[in-house]
Order: sequence, then C-alpha cells, then structure tokens
Amino acid sequence: MLASRSWLPALAVAFLLLACGPARQATPAPPADEPKSGGILNVRVTADPFDWDLSDRGKSGPNNAGQAMAHNSLLGFQYGPGVRYDELVLVPELAERWEVSQDAKSFTYHLRPGVKFANLPPVNGRGLTASDVKWSFEYMSRTGEFKDTKLPKGQYDWMFEGLEAIEAPSPTRVTVRFKEGFAPFLYYSAADMNPVFPKEIYEQDGHLHDRIVGSGPFQLDMAGSQKGTRWNWKKNPGYWEDGRPYIDQVRWLVLPDDAAAHAAFQTKQVDIEGTSGSSIGFQVAETFRKANPQATAYEYRAASPEHMYINTRQVPLNDVRVRKALSRAVDRDEMLRVFTGGKGGLALAGAFPDTFSQEEIRGMLKYDPDEARRLLAEAGYPNGVDIELQYPGRYFGDEYVQMIELLQAQLKKAGINLGFKSYEYADYANQRRLGNFWLSITSKYIEGDVDSYLFILHPTHRSNYAGVNDPKLTAWLEAQRREGNEVKRREIVRDAVRYINSEMYYGLALYYEVRYQFWHPHVRNFAPHFGYTGWPIVHTWVDK
Repeated sequence: MLASRSWLPALAVAFLLLACGPARQATPAPPADEPKSGGILNVRVTADPFDWDLSDRGKSGPNNAGQAMAHNSLLGFQYGPGVRYDELVLVPELAERWEVSQDAKSFTYHLRPGVKFANLPPVNGRGLTASDVKWSFEYMSRTGEFKDTKLPKGQYDWMFEGLEAIEAPSPTRVTVRFKEGFAPFLYYSAADMNPVFPKEIYEQDGHLHDRIVGSGPFQLDMAGSQKGTRWNWKKNPGYWEDGRPYIDQVRWLVLPDDAAAHAAFQTKQVDIEGTSGSSIGFQVAETFRKANPQATAYEYRAASPEHMYINTRQVPLNDVRVRKALSRAVDRDEMLRVFTGGKGGLALAGAFPDTFSQEEIRGMLKYDPDEARRLLAEAGYPNGVDIELQYPGRYFGDEYVQMIELLQAQLKKAGINLGFKSYEYADYANQRRLGNFWLSITSKYIEGDVDSYLFILHPTHRSNYAGVNDPKLTAWLEAQRREGNEVKRREIVRDAVRYINSEMYYGLALYYEVRYQFWHPHVRNFAPHFGYTGWPIVHTWVDK
C-alpha cells in the first residue's frame, strides 16, 4: 500500500482510510555475500562543513550530508542495489508505523521503542521520545514555542505549511495536524532535511550551528577531524538497527579540485567518487571509466532537471507569446545528444520524472524555431528580441557554461538574442530572490514529493522567482495538496503541469541529466539514491 513511485510518491496516502503500516522493510534484499563489520570508508567532500543548522539561511553541502549521517527522520526511503535511483518507497525509520487520515489533515506516527540519542554530551544516550519530534518540528517550522522568536524564517518551513498543532500524548506517539489537507507531508517526514534533534544543544548554546549529536548511524569525531583536510565520523555503537552500520568510520576528505579527487580515487585514497556536490557527468564518465576499469560504474538519470526561471514580471517575458517562443526555440534533443549521449530525458517544469511519459512530454515540448519567430512578430518583435540570462560564472562547472552557450546558439535561430551577465554566486542567488533578472537556469532542488517542485509557482512561495500569480493555477496547486485520493490528486497535478508547460509557459525544464558514481570493488552493497543527501551507507560494508 505504500509502494509508491517517484512521479508522485505522496499519493500513496490515498487508499481507503490511509491507515498505513510498514509496507517494506528498511533493509534491502539480502546481499549475495555475508556482510563484514569494521573498516573505514573514505569519501570526498568539496568543502568543509560550516554549520549544522540547515533550517537557518539555507545551508547546504556538505552540511546536509553530515546531518543525514548523525540524525534520523521519522520515515525513510528504501535504497540499495536493485532499487532504482529515483524510486521513492517509504520505509520505517524512527517511526515503525503510521496512519494518515482520509482528508490528509492528520498524520500519526508510532515511534520505534528503545531508540536513543548517541552517548555523547550533552545528550548522553537518553531515549528519543515523541516530545523530541514535537520540539524538532516546531523548531523547523518556527511554530509552537518558536512562533514569536527572533529566529530567521525556517528554510524548510514550507514542508509544514498550514501546520495547526503537534500532539505528543505518549512517549511513543506523535500526531501532526494541519488546517487543510496536506498530502505531501507524509513524504516530507521522510526527508533527511527534516530530522529529529535533541533539544539539549539548543538549550545550552542557544542555537544548533556548532554541535551535532543525533540518533543516526554515525557521529562526528571532532578529535579526529582537521579543518581543510578531513572530517571523521565514527560508528554510533548505540544505533537502533541491530548490527548496523557495518562500517566503523567514515572519513570525509576535503578535495575541492576534481583532478586531485580523481587521482585520489585512482590510488584508492578515496573509495567512492561522484557523490553529491561532485557528481560526474556524461562527458567525463567515459574517461574516468577507462582510467579505473576495475571500479563499479553506476549510471543514473537525475531526478531534478535543469530548470529555467522565467521572470514573468519583466518585459518582454510578461507576454505569454514570448515565453512560448522561448520554449519552441529550445532544441532539447540536441541538448540530450551533446550532454547525455542521448541517455537523459525530456523534462517538464513542476513535474517529477514520471508525472508524464516521455512520449507525452515530447508532444508538449515541440521544437519549432519558425513558429517561435512568428510568435515574436505577433508580440511586436518582428526583428527579434534581446533577453538577458544571469549566471554564476563557472560556479556550476564547465558543462553548465557549455549548456548555456548551446542554448544561446539555439535561440538565435529563432530571433531571440540571449545575452549573458555573470555574477558571483551569492549575488546571483540574491538577484534572483529579489526578482532582478530575466532568465536564470539552475538544477532544481526537490524533495520526495512532486509538491516540492510544483508549488514554487504559488504566489506565496518563497521560491516563486518567476512572479507567477495566476488564480487558475493557484487553485490547482492548493487542490493537489488537499486531495487525499491518489487517482484524483494525480490528475490535478497533471492538469497543473500541462497548464504551466503548454499554455502559460511559466517555466522551462530543459532536460534530465545522466550522472555517474564510481566505487572500488571492496565497497559492497552500496548504491546511491535520490532520497538521500550524501551516502546511504547503513547497509554498506568494506571488504579489504
């Protein structure tokens, strides 16, 4: 009943009364050989972690990977060899079972008995209870005891939109209630951005920025860490899952330079390469494979596309005909050939990879530069139009720059003259937040429910950089959140996505990339997964 798929995973809440137990076990299918306990796993990070409070001002990698190692969420996603990268199937984590009301307003979680925080100060191995869930969710959403504090707005408070109350009537039961139906929350409670914290660090320090202690499989060993060089994570001996993790230590090796990291992999100083923050694209993968013929090569299609924000408040992009011309001028098949070897996929703004089939997407995203020219003339630009694209220099790498240069050449054929303006990344992001841009392209951050992508076009959403305020679309966006029936919610989402991509052109998704990870043969029972930042390695071992 919970075996939902990536196109719209939260729709698994729909059947009958939505009273759901654990449909799958957290452990993947048994491996062919016996697990081996002990050993050290060396992985690359591109920078030092600098803040353990991801709710504050949007901190990112590798902080998010550390949070996922040290903490647990209520639920998790099935992962491991044999599980597709973008297949999102809920499994128990801190909660061993859960129920969702038919109207998707109430979510009740029954906590696994005997879970403890790590035996480290200031928590010292105390038991994790429902009151910790309540405290954590109120902190992340800035509600309850944090409602009127001077804390900055929670970076992930959108996962709790419309929260009414959190009740912890017993140490092992917590209920999260919303004013309106909020079907995506079931999958947001599996997000590793949304873990359960102990409150002691906050009570002592007044914040969560500098220390990290949780119930997760690994805990940070500051004595064994050195800024700029390595960060050491030790196995949590009190971890709730029997015998796990198998690995004793995980070392983060700080290697900002790709060439140095690739050399470290060849000499087996690094065990896995191509992880979050340093993923390997199609153009590099074949060379990397030849240099490392013994390594396991894992190919996957990214679940988040290259997304083009179109500022609908700016002339000429306030004209739907110009936005449609922009869409018709993009030759996505050429992009797929050049940047993915034809292995990538067509994408739609606001959608997950299987919201529509590739055939359906192709029917909506037609390449027609002649029609684009006609639309521009109809909009009052018979001699073409100039539009500016802002970008963060080479912050996203050389392939990103090549991609926007190819886009420039494609648009020129349709009479759209794309000019570039480069910014430092912080300024680039700030200009977008302020609405001071025409076009901006970035890989879209999404979580485990299609709502995390689709709802960015709601007028109240902080990431509505496009400035969309369309009552018809808004009604769909709100309706899909409230709808608890799987089939009905799917159709609402599809209606909204069609409207965005083939009627109003409020955003463009260029394509799904193909990415690669490599690991040495001594790394066993490992596979990356979209639902996890960093490395899903609780069931992995090293055999060397």
